[in-house]
Amino acid sequence: MKKTAPEKNEILDGNITQAQLNQWKFKHNKVVKLTIKDDDDTTLFAYFKKPDINIRSAVLQASKMDEFKALEVLFKNCYLGGDGKIEQEDDLRLNITTAFSDHIQPKSVKVEIL
Repeated sequence: MKKTAPEKNEILDGNITQAQLNQWKFKHNKVVKLTIKDDDDTTLFAYFKKPDINIRSAVLQASKMDEFKALEVLFKNCYLGGDGKIEQEDDLRLNITTAFSDHIQPKSVKVEIL
């Protein structure tokens, strides 16, 4: 049986289209999809791009004054789209951005002195 590619106007999780996801992947190389449940147990989706060094610097600067502000800087600069409720409700935005922040933390490096 032959596999067919999804249609470009197919609606995906978070009410985005396949075409939109393809465009994000082309532009940002990788897209991170996060899932969260709201108070009504409805599953919501958000899509983020990985931050570049300039965004990381802005987040670090903001975190020196206010950690919540730092998360807001991260959200505003990396959020690509998804369910609108995430943008509207502070607790959802805070929780999903915190999870994204945890995901993008630096990886451990093995150092060996020779």
